[in-house]
Amino acid sequence: MTVIAIVVTFNRCALLKKVLHSLLSQSIALNKIIIIDNDSNDDTAKVVHDFSEVDDIFYYYNTGDNLGGAGGFYQGFKIAEQLYYDYLWLMDDDLLPEPDCLEKLIQDRPEGIVQPVRYDLDGACAEISPVEYNLQKIFCRNPKTKTVKEVISTVISDNCREIDIAGVPFEGPLISKSVVNKVGYPNPDFFIFNDDLDYSLRTRSKGFSIKCIVDARATRLLKNNQKNDLKSWKGYFMLRNHYYILRNYGENKLVKNRVYLIMFYYFLKSVFSFDYKFAKVVIFSFKDSFSLKNSKRFRP
Repeated sequence: MTVIAIVVTFNRCALLKKVLHSLLSQSIALNKIIIIDNDSNDDTAKVVHDFSEVDDIFYYYNTGDNLGGAGGFYQGFKIAEQLYYDYLWLMDDDLLPEPDCLEKLIQDRPEGIVQPVRYDLDGACAEISPVEYNLQKIFCRNPKTKTVKEVISTVISDNCREIDIAGVPFEGPLISKSVVNKVGYPNPDFFIFNDDLDYSLRTRSKGFSIKCIVDARATRLLKNNQKNDLKSWKGYFMLRNHYYILRNYGENKLVKNRVYLIMFYYFLKSVFSFDYKFAKVVIFSFKDSFSLKNSKRFRP
């Protein structure tokens, strides 16, 4: 079997070096490692060049602009399509897979998508991939109603190896060629956030399974705090893309129109707290969500 890893990176050369070492240390050797550089201004190119001097497994591509994770993976899929592969292994530049991670993922020759369990540096489970993602209930503030983190201890005690999940992050999933043939590429217009959820929903709509493999492990080198992200430049993309998901995948009109409730909630909350800057973000994200217009106004 031929497996190609796709790593999207931006200004994290020190972490990237660790990730590349971990990919080269897999118990099942990768056939190619495609590195998509979102136009980093650190030593990323040099790091990759140094690795390439030792091993010709690497393929380096600089996008010439910061396309976000979504645009980066889109480019990676396009490049991989010019090569032969059975699976694509998507990797972020701050995720460290265990040496047997790929071996565990590929063990049962999956036809759909399989995802490892992510852990924080302190060993705590950080896998918040949704076991359930509710697109039916209107009064469901967070559609992610159950996560792997909440059920994994029960699954392990029951000696089960797999958890059926509703979606994956683009941090470690192994995607079969069959999925790519029927689902296509990630949507680059998402920039960041929910590009992976969009791809997961499209995958499930084509009849493929998505599973989390509990004995396949990876470590996150950075903490993830989306509550802080909402008030940063990332908040625009979080809201815009969430509106898009509800509008396009909501299973009834009430859910599709829930975007208005969310928009008014955040807008009024911002106004009453005199946070007029965020109020503008709420309005622009709503307007741009209809076409996923990628406003450079909010890009880093």
